[in-house]
Amino acid sequence: MKHTYSFFSFLPAVAIISCLLLLFSCAQIVAPSGGKIDDTPPRVKHYYPDSAAVHFKSSTIEIEFDEYIQLKDLNNQLVISPPMQKSPLVRVRNKTLLIDFKEPLKDSTTYTINFGTAIQDNHESKPLTGFKYVFSTGNYVDSLFLTGQVLNALTHVPEKGILVMLYSSRADSAPYSQLPSYFGRSDANGNYKITNIKKGIYRVLALQDGNGNYKFNPGEMIGFRAELLELKRSDTTNFLVFKEEVEKQKLRRAWQDNYGKIKFAFVKPVEGLRIKPLNHAATDKDQIVIETNAVRDTVTYWFTSPGTDSLILEIADRYKVYDTLRYKLITRAKMISNNKGLKPVVTIKSNAKRGKLFDLGTPLTFELGTPILGSGSPAPDKVFLREDTSKANLFRKGKWDWKNPERTHRFEYWQDTASPFAENKKYHLLILPGAYKDMFGFVNDTLVTEFKTQDSRFYGTLKMHLHIASGQYLFQLLDESGNVFRERPMTNGGDLDFDYLPPARYQARLIYDANANGVWDTGNYLKHRQPETVIYNNQTITIRSNWDQEIDWYVK
Repeated sequence: MKHTYSFFSFLPAVAIISCLLLLFSCAQIVAPSGGKIDDTPPRVKHYYPDSAAVHFKSSTIEIEFDEYIQLKDLNNQLVISPPMQKSPLVRVRNKTLLIDFKEPLKDSTTYTINFGTAIQDNHESKPLTGFKYVFSTGNYVDSLFLTGQVLNALTHVPEKGILVMLYSSRADSAPYSQLPSYFGRSDANGNYKITNIKKGIYRVLALQDGNGNYKFNPGEMIGFRAELLELKRSDTTNFLVFKEEVEKQKLRRAWQDNYGKIKFAFVKPVEGLRIKPLNHAATDKDQIVIETNAVRDTVTYWFTSPGTDSLILEIADRYKVYDTLRYKLITRAKMISNNKGLKPVVTIKSNAKRGKLFDLGTPLTFELGTPILGSGSPAPDKVFLREDTSKANLFRKGKWDWKNPERTHRFEYWQDTASPFAENKKYHLLILPGAYKDMFGFVNDTLVTEFKTQDSRFYGTLKMHLHIASGQYLFQLLDESGNVFRERPMTNGGDLDFDYLPPARYQARLIYDANANGVWDTGNYLKHRQPETVIYNNQTITIRSNWDQEIDWYVK
């Protein structure tokens, strides 16, 4: 018998399987790893019709690229100038961008379709930045442009996404009723550029178009050029945008916040507020406190129980009645029940805190949770302030007073002008129960804390020499977050001294207070009134510990 042997018959089974796996792995084709990333944006290969074409009559545009593309954030990136009533249909087919118009084009008009960063390649999402397509339905393509920057009128911070619009109409009402003839949008640095504009006279303004209707609506920021723009050659116009003060008063919201407390939110500061109960006659026993916030657009109505289970209030500002409101009252018993059967106490918050150094040059302040009637000063035998181991009660001297007494009786302060807090000293504060009694008859609980004052060498000083034309101004020293840290009204320039400044970087701001009301006033478009001028000192003011800083500021 003849026997035939193969090579594999001499190999163990495991070895055979290993050889087969090796052969298959060698034959398998895999995608190469790594490789150079394509960081080149898509490039145009062909336009139909050609870009910058004249006598344009097509209803469709086709733009072919050298690679597959996608569209991202088209709604925010696409800008068509002049705008159209019906937005065109923009879509992608493989490597081709298609634009289908949904309305007839205007005669003798240059159109600019700017895609921003919407066109991107399919793999790396590399955007084709600033791509635009231009064409004209007339004999030539308009070539003038307008550039500039959009800043916030108060902060001078660049505003992104603001529409800068040109109107052929010279009427003041154009931004309310018409679409602009041309427009552009500001970038992250507030810069804008409107291209392919026709020679002419235009009304120009900047608008924060919140609802995307290309029209000015109440509550949107606006900035405007005081005079018409006669565009004969390319030009530059900058804008300061602001929100107008609301003209008509309106009660925006009202709600019962707690027992004896109703809050009202208005759209603008109240000037002659009147809150009148309609379903009961006030008696001498009734106590009412009307409190406003700092900008006077939110009002808190504190009241003792009127002896009824409901309250009807008539709300008026000056002579106009805005609303009549009815409330089912939260009763005293319900309030105590919600407080686990315990009577509420008058809460006290102080700027003197354990473990936190107390700033020199500042008074000791107390924020009370509810209004305090009468003089407001606490019972003298229940409040104690002692320096370190001394037994003398500092509250026996000095002065108690209300902070913002015209607005509220909940913010109180104490200071000793003859001998203010000493540096680097420990103080003990004790307020016993019953020191304060509020309008509802509730009293405070015990407040006890100790605090230490800051070392005077921690602070620096600033002397500012202001050289400026005569007028009424408001000088503000801003912290690094842009908040007002110190503020002084002044007339006709001069010297300003600031003591006890913590070491930090500050910025100086000057407001031309034209009406001398102590606040920055915004503008009004229809009244052709620009906001009050704000001037910033470009020099950063660095305050160091135990250091005197002196600056001359020449304001042009």
